[in-house]
Amino acid sequence: MSKRRLIPALAVATLALCAGLAGGPAKADSVAYDPALLTLGVGGYNVLHADKDAIFRGEYRFGTRIFYIRPIVGVEANSAGGVYAYGGFGVNLPITDHIVVFPSGAFGYWDRGDGKNLGAHEEFRTGAEIAWRFDDASRIGVTFHHISNAGITQRNPGVEEALLQYSIPLGGMFP
Repeated sequence: MSKRRLIPALAVATLALCAGLAGGPAKADSVAYDPALLTLGVGGYNVLHADKDAIFRGEYRFGTRIFYIRPIVGVEANSAGGVYAYGGFGVNLPITDHIVVFPSGAFGYWDRGDGKNLGAHEEFRTGAEIAWRFDDASRIGVTFHHISNAGITQRNPGVEEALLQYSIPLGGMFP
């Protein structure tokens, strides 16, 4: 299978797996078993370069997990009109009762709008969040991610994002 066909197939498989894992109860007795979270963020896009933009993100972190791995889906938009929709996985790594690191990886579809040309519509995102977890399971934290096409095209400049995020526990509303 060519790279051009493999990437969309991987995107569909990742999103289907995330949707399939959406059922099932979340156990909220520890940081590793937090409930589903709606995470909203704002920050900087392309932060390591001169041509920066603002970025806005909405992400759903499922309460369902396989071992400690939680599916995530989200969308982000930057002030240059770029939009990135993605699905992937993350892991809660509790450092203390209140400090949590959430590394994640995702794959998605990128439309650049009037912004930076990343070389492909198919893009990968990796990074992590460090957050303060409140007793009600809500969180406030900072996140840093890198987005690139992993060399599937000759053009692969990549971008870095830094955001301030707030996560709202959804409890019994969604699994």
